[in-house]
Order: sequence, then structure tokens, then C-alpha cells
Amino acid sequence: MRYKYFYGFLLAFSFAGYNAQVSGAVKKLAQPLNTISYAESSHIGIGGEESKIYNQFKKIAKIASNDDLYYFAMNGSNALKLYSGKELFKRKDKRFLDVYTFYSKNPLKMEYVLGCTIDRKNIAEYLKDEVYAAPQYISLRDGLLKNKKQDEIRKIQLKQIKELGYGKLTEEDVRSVKKGLEEIDQKQN
Repeated sequence: MRYKYFYGFLLAFSFAGYNAQVSGAVKKLAQPLNTISYAESSHIGIGGEESKIYNQFKKIAKIASNDDLYYFAMNGSNALKLYSGKELFKRKDKRFLDVYTFYSKNPLKMEYVLGCTIDRKNIAEYLKDEVYAAPQYISLRDGLLKNKKQDEIRKIQLKQIKELGYGKLTEEDVRSVKKGLEEIDQKQN
């Protein structure tokens, strides 16, 4: 039991020290999301308006390193935790499974606005949803790339898929992460 507190203190201390290393530009972009307790999909509401919260995170993701994202996934606001965790998956960062494990063991429920619906689940469940939805984006992307005739609609679709972070992720990457999730879930049960 004594070691549990020691390692908890050590982990918190290392994160506190790392925070000083997050660049000023990343901190500045993250500031508006620091107090947001929910997250939104890229488009929300009945009319499918662009989400300001999601767009703010995409600005962060463009300049943040994987270390920055990992820090936010473990220590940021709920919005930063979820968005950063998802981004680590899309970047093929192995620490995604650490984030998933942490929120599986330490559930943190939050609201997520998807289109015009609102859901409330544990962050780990949202991360798993992202992994299991990825093959649909990858399949669509690969189908669009195989089609030799690239009209404007296909170009726009490809651009949107890449903007969502699925430009380089492969089905093999997803299979590997799914296997990791299953192993983590089995250990939990």
C-alpha cells in the first residue's frame, strides 16, 4: 500500500515537471479548453455546424508533440483528455493503450456531443468507440484512393478524412490496437 502512494506521488511529480516543458504556443492554444468538461464531434447540432471546441483542439493537434498530447490526455480538462487520447491513437502512439488502461481502471464519465445527440460515458468507452469506428474511415479512404477518377466530391471527402486524422492509419494498426484493448479488458474482468 505504501508503494502505491509512492508511485502515485512519483507519477504526479513527473507530470508536474513535464508541464513546464509544454511549449508556450501549445499552452496558449490549449488555454480555451482548460476548463471545458465535455467534448464535441467535428460537427454538431441539427444543422451540422462546425464545433468551435473541436476546431480549437485541431489547432492544438497541428503543433503539439505526442508528449504534449499524452500530458493532456492524463492531466488536461475532460475535453483535452478525450481529444488528446483519440489523437494519440490516430498518430499510432503506443501510449494510447496506457491512456485507455488508466481510464478503464479509473473511470471518468463525461458528456460528448455527437451531431445533435448527447451521450455520457467513461472516457475509456469513447476511446474504444474511436478504435472500432476507424476501419470505416480507412475503408472509405482506401476506396476513394483506388478510384482513378478523382472528381471534386472525392477530393473533398479525402481531405475531410485526412483532417479527421485518418490519413496514415492502416487496418493493421487498428487490428493491433484492438488486440491490445481486448487484452486490457480481459485483465480488468
